[in-house]
Amino acid sequence: EKLMQHPDCLGEFDSKEELECRCVPLYAKVALHKLKNARKIEEARSLYDKVTSLSWNGKVRQYAPGDAVPWDDFQHTPQIWVRGLRSLEVWPRELWPDLPICDRLEQNFETIREETARALSNEAASGFEDAYRFLYDKGEWNRVLLYHAKSFTEECETIFPKTCRLLKQWLPSKPGLPWTSDQNEQVMIIKMKEGTDVETHSGPSNNILNIHLGISGLEGAKLIIANKTYEWEEGKVIAWDGSYDHRVHCLECKQERVIMMVRYMHPDMSAEHYRGFTKTHFEEIPAEMQ
Repeated sequence: EKLMQHPDCLGEFDSKEELECRCVPLYAKVALHKLKNARKIEEARSLYDKVTSLSWNGKVRQYAPGDAVPWDDFQHTPQIWVRGLRSLEVWPRELWPDLPICDRLEQNFETIREETARALSNEAASGFEDAYRFLYDKGEWNRVLLYHAKSFTEECETIFPKTCRLLKQWLPSKPGLPWTSDQNEQVMIIKMKEGTDVETHSGPSNNILNIHLGISGLEGAKLIIANKTYEWEEGKVIAWDGSYDHRVHCLECKQERVIMMVRYMHPDMSAEHYRGFTKTHFEEIPAEMQ
């Protein structure tokens, strides 16, 4: 909290634009998760109220109380906030016309399952690596990236060639729109070992949705989003907003849980969301969009 009150930290309301990662919302989010994971909920709520009532009267920008960090829920606190997007913890099937990736993943499940099974039979050669090791103490959580930072990986091309051909038809979902993060759109296969318990965390921006496809070992695995518990089904998608508080665990798993995760740009994003800005946290904004 002292860091958030430091003049250099507060000064980023002037020195950085809204689509960049600013000091105050970043460290407020980190502190909130520390408090929530320590079950200090009252302290977390007090900090949330303080941050979301913050005002700023700088030389470059001015924000009325509540407008400097415009979070809309105690469990929805990403460091980068894009204004004017729908906030939904989970996107129901009736909204999937806005998320065409969902039906496409289910329709091509057999191909994805087949190539995933082959990759798992030789993990050492398939590119699996530790995933987010800082979020859990015990267990094992590994991933292989297929698409990252606007590039399809070598593993995608060589280990998952059929899946990769499909992904290239679907991504990026909004060509030409700048990304706020290197993970604005991303694809990976993730496996979680029995007994793994990942702490509460959230994604960097509210313009990134998480699209999960259940593949194998799903019995007993839990996904908790904003304190609501969900379970994966084989060949079925869960579409949800990764900028909400969430945790994952495999405490009741019978075997290793395996899913595909597609990070996907929020369907409400348009060129208008970049007006008045010159850059995001990830890249420059083309002059014609500014």
